[in-house]
Amino acid sequence: MKIATRSAVLLSACLLLGWSGAALGAADGVDGFAMKTVKFKDLDISTANGAQALYGRIGAAARDVCRAESYVTASKCRAGAIDQAVRGVASPLLSSIHRSAVERVEEVVLR
Repeated sequence: MKIATRSAVLLSACLLLGWSGAALGAADGVDGFAMKTVKFKDLDISTANGAQALYGRIGAAARDVCRAESYVTASKCRAGAIDQAVRGVASPLLSSIHRSAVERVEEVVLR
């Protein structure tokens, strides 16, 4: 398994742990890979503001987890970590926010 994939999987696992209330905080993960818990028990992710706040937290955690990656692989690591974390939450509103963000980036790249 590639480093970026492991980081994404760890971020997703930690996100789900944060969702279930098991707050682990930032710590060294499995095999020395970074791990970040994203807590959102305080957010109502059924609202636009709550889902947007969670999306921001996921993005920040992905940046932290993927910081050690090389410049070339860091963006792929972040994208994969965010994608897996969003899918792990399984919130239609959060998925919509993520889809919009990805489409915006793709539009800018195509220009």
